[in-house]
Amino acid sequence: MEVECPTCSAKFKVPDTVSVVTCPYCGTTFQLETREEVDDHFFFPPMKKDPAGLLLKFLSRQYGAPADITGAKVTKKELHWVPVYFFYLRGRSKRWETIEEIKFIGIPAGSPLAHLLHGYPFPIRGKRFFDEAVVKKGRYYEPKISKEEAEAKARAELESALRSEASQEDKSLGGFEIEVKYQGLVHYPVWEVHYEYGGERFTGYVDGSDGRVIQGEYPLMSEARKKATILGGAVLGGGFLIGLIASAIYGSIWGILGGLIPAGIGAAGIFSKGSVRKRTVSEVMKEYKGNLYFKRM
Repeated sequence: MEVECPTCSAKFKVPDTVSVVTCPYCGTTFQLETREEVDDHFFFPPMKKDPAGLLLKFLSRQYGAPADITGAKVTKKELHWVPVYFFYLRGRSKRWETIEEIKFIGIPAGSPLAHLLHGYPFPIRGKRFFDEAVVKKGRYYEPKISKEEAEAKARAELESALRSEASQEDKSLGGFEIEVKYQGLVHYPVWEVHYEYGGERFTGYVDGSDGRVIQGEYPLMSEARKKATILGGAVLGGGFLIGLIASAIYGSIWGILGGLIPAGIGAAGIFSKGSVRKRTVSEVMKEYKGNLYFKRM
């Protein structure tokens, strides 16, 4: 039969025999007969795929990674159950009808891995009512912040999104209102994977629900580092040459600076990404632009 979600009004089909359903679009769980939301404890069942294999396969596709990294020695695999409060938020400006944001936000509430999941694009499908058996299947963590504290963080995140949208439209946000619906406490699975390559140790973290690589380290091969160093030097030299020509034409030292500054910025980016021994990448998280982010180690 077809039902309508009390939160987002989406319509979807469910078996005639169920009494409690979860919306596949916004994640709201509710009683089918009364349409009352179920405030409860959930978890995402862990995948059956090998997290180490997924991590190494992803790393093998990265720039400068060793060709045989998929054969690296895996030394540790540990499943962590990270507590996350989930909220469905709808916010809008009272002044401008065009400024509106709807977000499904997860706020990590504890564990040493909570920082990995800040701003994480959690899936909204697949959660199940909590099963005590999962506590024995990995390291289980209780929340370290309350639901109210988590809600305050979620509200602040949506407010920031509203202000950003207003800024892009060259408008002042003015007064605004935010509607929040609590979706429950979810224990989210994250795999911690350690491996060795070339006598060095590396670490990666894999989404235990769908296998996405949240973060992973890999060694950058010396040949790739050399190419990056040469390229960065060429960019810097080219900028200096252009600056000399401009300086000779206009008779001012500012020509040299005008060539060196943009070249220096470009070269610095190349050096920071390609002239390091170890790289950290992600299949999911973003830094500024693009689907992957890189950090100097």
